[in-house]
Amino acid sequence: MIGPDLTTPLLRRCTALAARARVDLLSGGRHDACDELEHLLVAIDAWDRSGIVDPDPTMVVLAAAALQDLGERLPSSVASTLGTRIAAVLELLHTLMDSRRIDALA
Repeated sequence: MIGPDLTTPLLRRCTALAARARVDLLSGGRHDACDELEHLLVAIDAWDRSGIVDPDPTMVVLAAAALQDLGERLPSSVASTLGTRIAAVLELLHTLMDSRRIDALA
């Protein structure tokens, strides 16, 4: 079982890294956040979908929004592997949102 004690901090980190990666890419800075995010996305994508229990709905939505925003702004030079990893994790997060009622305050 993958409970909120694991999912919440990783989704929080994913959200923060996606925001940092977006800034790095748009400012032409170093891509440290992209590299770190890519490693984290590999770990999240490896989660057993049927074993995810009670993920924090706010973190699911925030992580999905941050990843979608980053994915839409990826330059073609970075889009290949990172874009594929983002798409895979977005699919997982959308599945989590579809399977549960999300009561996230904006």
